[in-house]
Amino acid sequence: MTTCPSFGELADYWTTDATPADVERIEEHVFECERCARLLSEADRLRAGIGAVAQSGAVQAFVTDAVLNRLARDGVRVRSYSLDPGEAIHCTVWADDDVVVTRLRADFTGIASVDAEMRLDSGEQWAHAADIPIRDGATELVLALPASEIRKAPVAPMRLTLRGAAGSARTGVVAEYVFHHEGALERNS
Repeated sequence: MTTCPSFGELADYWTTDATPADVERIEEHVFECERCARLLSEADRLRAGIGAVAQSGAVQAFVTDAVLNRLARDGVRVRSYSLDPGEAIHCTVWADDDVVVTRLRADFTGIASVDAEMRLDSGEQWAHAADIPIRDGATELVLALPASEIRKAPVAPMRLTLRGAAGSARTGVVAEYVFHHEGALERNS
């Protein structure tokens, strides 16, 4: 009996991020190991559920590229933006978008987790997330928001602030980004 792959190795296999050699090794093991075959089957059911939830507009999360790539492969329509600290961007959402993704680049050195807060120009809080984990060496966070929620957002500038959470070597403001939300657009056929 061979040693079972780690959860990370199974996740890489599931998201097709494993190397060809790892794919062969994992598949060989899964055909012999009922436990690992069950885990992969459960992961596939979870993937299908996540895709359905994303398309329904009920997901708001910081995600990994592997999850984002899998959603896109499953037909979830994704609109994507990238911002550097201090940058402002004009953004919108199309009627057929399912998820809007923003890649928030920053120097996360010494930061174990961040709190994120989105405020309108009026000062009103529009969204908040606490204690978002940061991978060691990360240079960006990937924020996925349901397009249905963004369609409801006011047409106005919004400021997203990331702060080092308690327990991080660095606290205080890590980065700020400005989104000039321009509403929802319809495609002309």
